[in-house]
Amino acid sequence: MQSSLPTTLWRHRSLVLELVKREFSSQYRGSFGGIFWSLAQPLFLLAIYIIAFGVILKSRWNNAGSAADYAFMLFAGLIIFNAFSEVLNKSPLLIARNPNFVKKVVFPLELLPVVTVGVAYLQALLGTAILLAGYIVFMGKPSPTVLLFPFILLCFSPMLLGLAWLLSAVGVAVKDIGQLTGMLSHCLLFLTPIFYSMDSAPELLKNLLMLNPLTFIVEQFRLVLLTGRLPSFLGLAVYTGLASAFSWASLILFRRLRTTFADMV
Repeated sequence: MQSSLPTTLWRHRSLVLELVKREFSSQYRGSFGGIFWSLAQPLFLLAIYIIAFGVILKSRWNNAGSAADYAFMLFAGLIIFNAFSEVLNKSPLLIARNPNFVKKVVFPLELLPVVTVGVAYLQALLGTAILLAGYIVFMGKPSPTVLLFPFILLCFSPMLLGLAWLLSAVGVAVKDIGQLTGMLSHCLLFLTPIFYSMDSAPELLKNLLMLNPLTFIVEQFRLVLLTGRLPSFLGLAVYTGLASAFSWASLILFRRLRTTFADMV
């Protein structure tokens, strides 16, 4: 009988945290700056967005506000998108790149996608810290609603976990899925209101944009971070419920296919 996911996660919590730390630090291992780059990169991007979109292109959010307003709105949207893209692009090869866990080490493989989501969230938290620091410098004291941003990320987590379990399981048998997820990532970058607001989208496209699983979370994330407004708690409850159902179904599929991994890796 298989243990429930919370029980399995709690039993292996130390190993999961160590794997998250190792995976995150491996991205900067061997560089002179080391972990410093994890802070420098989003800070550099924020400065570039302000210069490129705010100063040079003179872009304004809803044709109002300052260059900094646009840059912060853009950066907030990219924090959510980058977390999603990280999971989307890494999950298809997750099992194939960890053959030791499949063949040699007794380890609940369903926790490998949890590690991938954990790394994506760690990067999102660092990006949010940079955004808030920049906001304080350019705009002043943020609204108390910024304290709700972890709640928004928590509501987003079932979607990321479901995506990771689904793609990592299917990716073992369907090697080409990594090519498809790369294309999908590029499409979603422009089909999510990141570079533009929902209000500026044509009416016919607004309903289609709302079918994008990123759109609602991006909008709620911006609400609490940058506009000082409360999120839609009812909307978040519905979103979390649907995402949890998707996550649960993906976990069941992952566990059913797990017995075939050793023969395919």
